[in-house]
Amino acid sequence: MPLVSENTQKNAEKCKSCAFLKLKNMDKTDVLYDEAQIAVEGVIRASCAMCPYSKDFEAVYGMKPYEYFAIKR
Repeated sequence: MPLVSENTQKNAEKCKSCAFLKLKNMDKTDVLYDEAQIAVEGVIRASCAMCPYSKDFEAVYGMKPYEYFAIKR
């Protein structure tokens, strides 16, 4: 793991608390779960691509935020 600054760690925590990533915790009994899952995945990847904290998250955790918070583990 490379050395990371305190600022990079703070930015990674901001990325970890992103509201879009919390959408992945949907209840599996919801109506249209599969369709919603596909739509949410697209929104999350797009938002992570534009997020200024995503590179810091990757530096700290070694993977993209949407990979870290994968729906299917």
